[in-house]
Amino acid sequence: MITTPNDLQRLADGVQHAAWVAVDTEADSRHCYFEKLCLLQVSHPEGDFLVDTLVGMDLSPLMKALGGKELTLHGADFDLRILRRTTGFVPAAVFDTDIAARLLGVQQTGFGALVEKHFGVHLEKASQKADWAQRPLPEKMIKYATADTHYLKPLSDILRDELTRLGRLDWLRQCCADLIERSAITRERDPQMEWRVKGWSVLGGAGLTVLRELWHWRDAEAQAVDRPAFHILNNERLIQIADLASHRKDFHPLLPPRMSPPRRQRLLDAVQRGQRVLPADYPFLPKVPRTKPDFQAMRRADEIKTVRDARAKELGIDASLIASRATIEALARDRDAKLVAELLLPWQRTLLKL
Repeated sequence: MITTPNDLQRLADGVQHAAWVAVDTEADSRHCYFEKLCLLQVSHPEGDFLVDTLVGMDLSPLMKALGGKELTLHGADFDLRILRRTTGFVPAAVFDTDIAARLLGVQQTGFGALVEKHFGVHLEKASQKADWAQRPLPEKMIKYATADTHYLKPLSDILRDELTRLGRLDWLRQCCADLIERSAITRERDPQMEWRVKGWSVLGGAGLTVLRELWHWRDAEAQAVDRPAFHILNNERLIQIADLASHRKDFHPLLPPRMSPPRRQRLLDAVQRGQRVLPADYPFLPKVPRTKPDFQAMRRADEIKTVRDARAKELGIDASLIASRATIEALARDRDAKLVAELLLPWQRTLLKL
């Protein structure tokens, strides 16, 4: 466990000279509103290390050492995003064992399933949803975190050899380079859409005004106590309250019985604000453009899909790895070379002959 700057520097020195490095992260998004990086797991030839990122150490020596390495991770998207958001780190190269397994046509690509398949080791999943901000960490959580990087190198060796044998290693390199690029993009919240939780489309304009106010109420409550929004009130209940309130029906039975009086009053205030909104100021409904069916584009989409499915079956991989339905439809509408390059990686273009 790395908890001091001196230990961190020694780890950074080891990483700097290591032939390989495996990385994973643990955060507390299931338990807090303001997500924190709670633990950074690092394995290299000298051992397995857990960096306590909550003790206030300057992580820059380690991040600098990691910067020039190919990092082995599993399902790297979240890890890369939180590392960039919290430390500004962007890796030079990545070997994602999840993508590698999918490119080999493996059906169960979860880390636990792959470790059990190749090493006969069963990894307990109980700590997946645990609170990683707690200190000290229980021994079972330490073992769980250590295992997340301990098996990554031997697993990547197995997958790399098989990808090389099948001539697909460059496919993985392209996918991982694209993953790094996409994870470095900051996702902006759209104020017109962020409050439209799952199920919003069943509401009319009056219901949407109440839902919008309820969402902002819940968001403020969650921030105030630093808890995930669903701890305050889940999405389904938000929709139900907004629907009843928009029809002036009694929604009070839907309120959690243990909700504090002040919070309950703030919720009622939010509902009333929504009810006072005039129809002219109701939230807009996203307009779906109505166009005549483009039969030529539909035919092109079918042609691309036929080629994609045939190649996927031949290669024994999921067809969506080659091109998603949305990508196919976009390509069918516009075969511009620039768009093709934006939507497809070189190996995917080759398979689709585009």
